[in-house]
Amino acid sequence: MRVIFFGSSAFAVPSLLEIGRAHDVIAVYTQADRPAGRGLKLTPTPVRIAAAGAGMPVFTPEKLDAVLCEAAAVLAPDVLVTASYGKILPRALLNVPALGALNVHPSLLPQYRGATPIQAALRDGLSATGVSIIWMSERMDAGDIALAETVAINPDDDFESLHDRLAQVSAGLLRSALGALAAGTLGRVAQDETKATFTRPIAKDDLRLALDDASRSVNVVRSLSPKPGAWLEVGGQRVKVLQARTEDGAHDALAAPGDLLSLDGDGPLIACRSGALRLLRVVPAGKPPMRGADFARSLR
Repeated sequence: MRVIFFGSSAFAVPSLLEIGRAHDVIAVYTQADRPAGRGLKLTPTPVRIAAAGAGMPVFTPEKLDAVLCEAAAVLAPDVLVTASYGKILPRALLNVPALGALNVHPSLLPQYRGATPIQAALRDGLSATGVSIIWMSERMDAGDIALAETVAINPDDDFESLHDRLAQVSAGLLRSALGALAAGTLGRVAQDETKATFTRPIAKDDLRLALDDASRSVNVVRSLSPKPGAWLEVGGQRVKVLQARTEDGAHDALAAPGDLLSLDGDGPLIACRSGALRLLRVVPAGKPPMRGADFARSLR
């Protein structure tokens, strides 16, 4: 089939390369280069890099306007695919392909629609999430479900490990969906709107650990690790936390949330309103990542 692909982040790269092995990717649209890093150097998206490396024609439109719709129509695609593109496509564009438009979303819809479904699943302490391939509609992540697959969340998963596993599952599921579409057997199941939940972009205030509950704090750390990273203050300095665990029996009823309870063991022990948090891997301000035990020794 002739496929037009819209994607931007690293999550979309396995899907792009997978369908490129089975179909004719006639155009890849991705977001324009953005300043990144300390030097704010203009940096292409991971999808742009991957598409160029695979010899696919790649474009970076600033607007999804009538001109782009006309250009896409000239290409006569069979299907349009989006995966972590970063913009909602207009109806005029969704009407271009002959067989329809599909979107890849890393959750079991209608749960966790929106921008941060992977982080939300980890933050909420779920034991499983998944991937949904949906028929695109003008409403965000609200289209009919074509295929879905459940993915287990391991206790030691953080955002990076779960993101990478979901990206690989997405690629395989998307290939199956396109195969069924070509055969005329791809189904549709409407989402149950009464069960829809929503996520939002991560805000700056979300990064500071509230320390209200130790188990919830561990889940927040997992959902933000390694980037952008949750943080708290230890010994008067700001510390990003990459890995943490709860410490059974270590709660001190007289301690306030954030108090330093101990520097023994695998890392600093921090009081929460309920329970205590052991910091296992951290990034102190101005320093490289290190084990919690090494950071604890630096504080003695």
